[in-house]
Order: sequence, then C-alpha cells, then structure tokens
Amino acid sequence: MTDTNIIVLQKETYLKMIENSPDTRLFNSIMVRYKDTNTIDDICHDGEFSCAFFVSSVLCLANYIEKPMATVTSVCEHLKKNGWRIISGNPIKGDVVVWDYATLSNNTKDINMHIGFALSATEAVSTSSISRRVTVHNITYGLDAHGTPKRRIKMLLRV
Repeated sequence: MTDTNIIVLQKETYLKMIENSPDTRLFNSIMVRYKDTNTIDDICHDGEFSCAFFVSSVLCLANYIEKPMATVTSVCEHLKKNGWRIISGNPIKGDVVVWDYATLSNNTKDINMHIGFALSATEAVSTSSISRRVTVHNITYGLDAHGTPKRRIKMLLRV
C-alpha cells in the first residue's frame, strides 16, 4: 500500500544516488549471450568500459530513462529525445558530463568517449577503467603542463 503522506523527490533522490556512488563496482558488468556462438561475455570487461552502464543505470533508477544502456552515444541520444538539453557554461551537480576522446600516452586518441556526472563546477564522478570503480575526480581530469584540460568536456546535459 502506498503512503499517501509522502512525495518521493525525484531530483533530490537522483543527486543522492550520484553522491553515494563512489567506490562501487555494482555497474561493472553487462553479461550477454551471443546468439551465433552461444558464448557468454561481459561487454563492459569488468569495469573497463562501464561508464555508460553506470550513468544510464542511475538515470533509470531515478526514473529519468526506461532502461540501462551500454554506449555513451545511446545514452546521449536517449536523454536528448527525453527533454534533457545541451547546456553551456559551468556544470552543476547532477549534470551529465560527456568527455571527448582522451589522448593516450603514445599520443593517439582513445577509441571511446566517456560519460559521468558533475558533482560541482570542478568535480565529477564516473567509472575508472584503471581502478574499475566509480571514482570522484577533477571535472577535466586536471590540467597538463600547458594548462590545458587533460580531457575536454564535449557536452553537458541537464534535465
């Protein structure tokens, strides 16, 4: 039976989920079975490629989207179709942050964009392919020796 005396606060619950997410490994795996070979695989590679699954799972749990997704592109497309708008300026807590392709140590570009949540104008939370956990980090992963952001923000989305 539903308690008629309470109102669930969607945005506030969503923000608390983001705040409480660091250090979890909950979103590290999406297990699939390939129909052609009948083999089972973890398409997130135990957290190496789990950023979109993390973000979309939180958004789903907060009732902003219908289901978790596996790619940054699919999450962004879905959010834009569902009223999230691309914004410019400083990020605020709860904004979805999409980072551009990273430059790797051998001076080549990473094959993946990255997605997470803003905690403030200077801090974000996303999955780490190194620790394979959700981590808090600088919104641009800090600055390089030339004062340039290590990872450029490609897009900010706000509900």
